[in-house]
Amino acid sequence: MTDSVVNATGMGSGKEEAPAVGVRVLLVSGDIQTIDTVCESMGKMAMNVEVCSDLASATGKLCHSKFEALVVDFKDREEALELLKKSRQMTSHKAAVVLAILNSNGEMPSAFRAGASFVLVKPLSPTVLMRTLRVSYPLMVHERRRSFRCQVQIPVYVSIGSQPEYMVTSANISEVGIAVTNSHGLQVGDRVGLRLTLPHTQAAARITAEVCWHNPAGAAGMEFIKIPGPVKEQLVSWLAERLEEYLRGEAVAKR
Repeated sequence: MTDSVVNATGMGSGKEEAPAVGVRVLLVSGDIQTIDTVCESMGKMAMNVEVCSDLASATGKLCHSKFEALVVDFKDREEALELLKKSRQMTSHKAAVVLAILNSNGEMPSAFRAGASFVLVKPLSPTVLMRTLRVSYPLMVHERRRSFRCQVQIPVYVSIGSQPEYMVTSANISEVGIAVTNSHGLQVGDRVGLRLTLPHTQAAARITAEVCWHNPAGAAGMEFIKIPGPVKEQLVSWLAERLEEYLRGEAVAKR
């Protein structure tokens, strides 16, 4: 294979981004040399890597933990393809960056069809691997920011149709949704209007959302359906600042 990066679009990129702590990667391989090579390169990018030697335990980890990237060794091609397909069917990992480590160039079409974002062919070249990580890293960061749930307790005013709005309390918020407490009366599928003001901001945000889940204790999760452009920009910027604070604290705690 030539010294280049191949992704799902068939195009390469030379754009690099400075590494940051916090991106979580699940590496699925039973080959010591592959594990050492990948972990060494990812360590230079400050990525947090968890290793699974078999595909069954990897599936379990994907079901119970959130990863921004998945690296799969195609030593057992059929099982690897099945894992890629399963990961794309999971709500929490359908947008994760998937890197497939192939046995030959001939496996590229099936790997991309199964959901691979990038591919590498054995024997692994540390140079090509590092270049691939630099290209894919911004996508991993974006996925981390998109899925990051900031724990925050603020008043949220909920309205349904023409009914008067009432107040609930947020538990956490992300770019794509919010969890609240004290929300008795809501039902799954309800389309609601939300009014809230993020801490240290001035303007109230008005968002249309849909109830995705609700439990008897009054907690509910809502997916954002319609967010005005300025509100979306404010939310993304606010969450990015909170994520940076969280990651700095995480880095300090590990020292």
